[in-house]
Amino acid sequence: MSTPIRPIVPFTRIVAFTSLAALAIAASPALATAGGPVKGAKYTGTTAHSAEPISFKVSANGRSVTVSAVFAPLYCEGGGAGTRQITKPAAISGSGAFKGDIAYEFAPEHKITAKLLFSGKFSGHTVKGTARSEFLLAKQCDGSTSFSAKAPA
Repeated sequence: MSTPIRPIVPFTRIVAFTSLAALAIAASPALATAGGPVKGAKYTGTTAHSAEPISFKVSANGRSVTVSAVFAPLYCEGGGAGTRQITKPAAISGSGAFKGDIAYEFAPEHKITAKLLFSGKFSGHTVKGTARSEFLLAKQCDGSTSFSAKAPA
C-alpha cells in the first residue's frame, strides 16, 4: 500500500494570496474615511441658484460642521443689509450626513428675518446637498437650491 501524495500549493499562489490580503488590509482605513468628511478641513463652494458662496468647516474630530453663507439665496427682487449670521455646529453622522440651519438677524432691530435650512453629505473631499431659504417677512422670496463644495486635496 502506498501513501497518497498530496498536491503542493505552488509558491506563486501563496505569494499572490498574501499580497492581496495585505493590500485589502492597507486599503481598509482609506475606504472607511472616504464616506465621511476630511477632519479639520474647510470646504468651499457655491449654491446652484445665484452662485452664492457657501463654506463648511469640519471640526478636528470630524463629528460636526459649521456652515457659513453670507446671505440666504433670494428667489425674488430685493436685498438685505445689516444681517448677522447665527449658527451652531451641525452633527455629522457616521455616513457623512448632516443637517442644520442658519438664522439671519437684522442687526439694527435684533430681529430674525430669514433662515437657511441645509442638509448634505460628505464624501471625502466633496460635500453636496440642498439649502432652503425662508424669509419670514417675504414668503414670496422662499426657495430651494442645491450646493456643492470641495476641500483642498
